[in-house]
Amino acid sequence: MHRSIPTIFFLVFFATAFSQTMDRLPCVDKKFSVVAHIFLDSLGAPGVTEAQINQAFADASADFSPICISFEVCEFIYHPEFEYNIHNDQLQWDELQVLYHQQNRINVFYVNTIVEPSGACGYAGLGQIENLESSGIVIQKTPDCCGGRTHSHELGHYFNLEHTFEGSGIELADGSNCETAGDGICDTPADPYVHPSPMANYVDGCTFIFMGQDANGDYYDPIVGNIMSYYPDECGCGFTHGQLKKMALYYLDNIGMW
Repeated sequence: MHRSIPTIFFLVFFATAFSQTMDRLPCVDKKFSVVAHIFLDSLGAPGVTEAQINQAFADASADFSPICISFEVCEFIYHPEFEYNIHNDQLQWDELQVLYHQQNRINVFYVNTIVEPSGACGYAGLGQIENLESSGIVIQKTPDCCGGRTHSHELGHYFNLEHTFEGSGIELADGSNCETAGDGICDTPADPYVHPSPMANYVDGCTFIFMGQDANGDYYDPIVGNIMSYYPDECGCGFTHGQLKKMALYYLDNIGMW
């Protein structure tokens, strides 16, 4: 005896299939070549090893793997100009680009100290993956900065992600204005952190303890482990689906550049 399948089954099946298709992450399918520029100190010491840098990019490749992006250092270049080891972006960035930038590569400059922007382990221009002429990333050579998630964090900026606590306007804790405020990504909850406030005001270890409220009187519940937050590296667990999608689409929309 033939039994008909209820119409509601088809509706649920196709709605689920459609949703899964719409939410599927794009695949960039590209390995990016990196040039590691290492500035030697006044005694000729590099201050960082090739093994440390290779491991950092292996870790970053794992973080970017859901959108089929990986990174490989194709060249290590040691620069004897030790004056660049104390880095000030306002005074030296343009010079670095003229002297050392290589086209069609991700240029990463390793320095002993970053004095400006103050307190930074590294920095990268927002969305500068599209800039072939003068772009790159600066990383401080200390173990805390060369390890952890600093490379993934700065690559996130390079692929057009903002900090979870910055962006356009103040995002509400209930996410009702998530498309137009904060970082503009709705699966990164509102983050109340204000730089350079003491981290102890916000987290105890990896537990969020901040009791401030938003304009509606709601409490915040950010993802402490988000790579684009400023919370401790040991809490880091990755990018969200929305962040990965934004990065992939940003690159694919500019596919002619590399």
